[in-house]
Amino acid sequence: MSRECACGLPLEPARGMRHWHPDIDPEPRAITAVVRYGQPPELRQALRVAEDKWIETGALVGYYQDRTPPMRWAEVGICWAGTRHPVVKA
Repeated sequence: MSRECACGLPLEPARGMRHWHPDIDPEPRAITAVVRYGQPPELRQALRVAEDKWIETGALVGYYQDRTPPMRWAEVGICWAGTRHPVVKA
């Protein structure tokens, strides 16, 4: 049985799926876009904008802006409920 966060996303990806836990795993240098596991990229995705900075874009990011202020890798994947979700390549 799959466990879900209060935000509605799964807490863990499918077995065998390549993923990262940004608060634990090193930043994958070859990856330039990630999404929280279970969330479509058009709704919210994190894009690398500098060597160590990420922004979020998508329909759920904000009604009056198209991206968030830059954040560190460890902050990528945190939802509105404060859960640190695993991320996958977008």
